[in-house]
Amino acid sequence: MKINISLDEVKRIAAEGDYDIVPICAELLSDIKTPVQVLRSLMNVSEHCYMLESVEDNERWGRYSFLGFEPKFIITCSNGRMRVGDEEFQTYDPDSYIREVLSRYKSPVIQGMPTFTGGLVGYFSYDYMKYAEPSLVLDAEDKEGFKDVDLMLFDKVIAFDHFRQKIILIVNIRCEDLKTEYHRAELELSTMKQLIQSG
Repeated sequence: MKINISLDEVKRIAAEGDYDIVPICAELLSDIKTPVQVLRSLMNVSEHCYMLESVEDNERWGRYSFLGFEPKFIITCSNGRMRVGDEEFQTYDPDSYIREVLSRYKSPVIQGMPTFTGGLVGYFSYDYMKYAEPSLVLDAEDKEGFKDVDLMLFDKVIAFDHFRQKIILIVNIRCEDLKTEYHRAELELSTMKQLIQSG
């Protein structure tokens, strides 16, 4: 399995000092599994998974299907009670904490890679508006139990490129201790390949 970017290229990107992480990827032929089959395999190894479909303009089929599993951590907020990973606290400005998390995960756009290489996946409920507009009185009974915000940070992505008929495996590495991180990414990509092929 060939990796798209060498360790020397990663070192060059990290030396620029603009990024915290760099996406590393490898490709497989996509005729071995469908996105739904792979999602089923992911659900066997992770409690938290997602599948996103891309659509551009009014296309019937989008170019990419994105799948992920094993989030690094989860961000939730309900009625001002916020949880970021293992840390829990009270806030009426969850947006600032979400932006702070995003600021620690800046990554470059690398030519030839999909439009999404990792990040936050989840939802903001209608009630999230109360943080931006405290004057709103949102007193409807909560029958569904949705959180105000429920996000997960994913640093591994499986992208189906339907146009090129490829599966692109993506692992993001930190720009610290690059040799160790790069080796970890190689192992992770190999594990992801085995998961897709064998379930």
